[in-house]
Amino acid sequence: MKKTTIICFLSFIFISLSSGEINRYNRKIEFGVEAEGGFSNNYIKATDILVKDLVIDIAKLADDLYGKDFVVDFNVGAKTWLALNFSEKFRLNFFLGVDASGYSSISQNFFDLLCKGFDVNSSEKIDVKLFGDVYALSGFTFKTKIKDYGLHFTPVLFTPLFHVNETKATARYTSNEEGLIRAEADLPLSIYSIVDLDGIEDNVKDSAFVQDMVAEIIKNTGFDFTGEIERPFSSSFDLGLFTRIPIVPGRLKYKAYKRYWGVFEQKNTLGLLNETNSYTKEYGDDDAVYSRVTKTVHRPFILGLEGAWRPFGKWCTILPKVNLAVRNPYSDEAEVYGEYNLSADFRLLNIVGLKFATAYENLIFKHSMGFMINAHVLEIDAGVQTRGADFARSFGVTGFAAYVGLKAGF
Repeated sequence: MKKTTIICFLSFIFISLSSGEINRYNRKIEFGVEAEGGFSNNYIKATDILVKDLVIDIAKLADDLYGKDFVVDFNVGAKTWLALNFSEKFRLNFFLGVDASGYSSISQNFFDLLCKGFDVNSSEKIDVKLFGDVYALSGFTFKTKIKDYGLHFTPVLFTPLFHVNETKATARYTSNEEGLIRAEADLPLSIYSIVDLDGIEDNVKDSAFVQDMVAEIIKNTGFDFTGEIERPFSSSFDLGLFTRIPIVPGRLKYKAYKRYWGVFEQKNTLGLLNETNSYTKEYGDDDAVYSRVTKTVHRPFILGLEGAWRPFGKWCTILPKVNLAVRNPYSDEAEVYGEYNLSADFRLLNIVGLKFATAYENLIFKHSMGFMINAHVLEIDAGVQTRGADFARSFGVTGFAAYVGLKAGF
């Protein structure tokens, strides 16, 4: 028993003092699968919903959101891979995956209107924004080492399956002293897709449709390249510079357009007292219009730095990361934003581990806690996440996400 304890202690010391790379590699040959999913808003907490009688105070919501939009988002992803880690000079990882995300926001003055009404002789516009993407991905990562520099090369083939343009819906309301109250809303929604959505419910049962879909995916695949160079600056600190460069856009050949609208008008409001007022209300949606239109789509451009600091050895790794991203590069929809991720990874003999992280990614704040159990031939990683577009409220479970991964090999 005493000998076993000494051996374990010496092994722990050896592992802790040995030099490392930014990422961990636990198996020479590894097969893995992972999946994640999450959603959030930036105001309503889980504790507000999980009650017997649900009450949402619109007035308080409007006051708390002052100067901010109300945001709802989601993401879903899955990935599988085969990795060959023969040495630090030859690491090769083949992967397949799918990634979906969406984002929507509505301006705060909408809630002001609901709870406070509007002033006479006033006019205001309410903005609604939404966008989203679904991608299928395949590629490989090759890593080698030349002198003290680690080099990563990741060419990726991606196929956009669906793309929702950044859609800006509007709602306007107007009032005057003559008793006119008028409100109107317009939401034009365009969805680009890899296959024709017209009659898709019937078509999916046809084998010819499936063959055509596969052919469209192959023909309209895009290409981008991710590269990274990393270097150890001491036995406990590694730093890497990375970028993703969009090169060939993916293409979507079909467009489905649908418009939702509504108009409310009240004339001579005071006439409600003697029934001399005039009132009209209309709302609905136009028939969907399907067309063949080519839409080019790139995944975001990324440029950033990441590091790995092991102040006490490999059992404790601090992983900072910061980058600049450009969504929809090379287009008039381009949007520039920053991202960061700061995580702490604690492992005991690389058998059990805990990981904590806080991040801002895809315009959403995320705070994660996960665990790892590694029996070498089999490893399980899982975790949960609170999230939201508002930093302070994201700690209060305004959103939730979970992930799980399974790795096997030797």
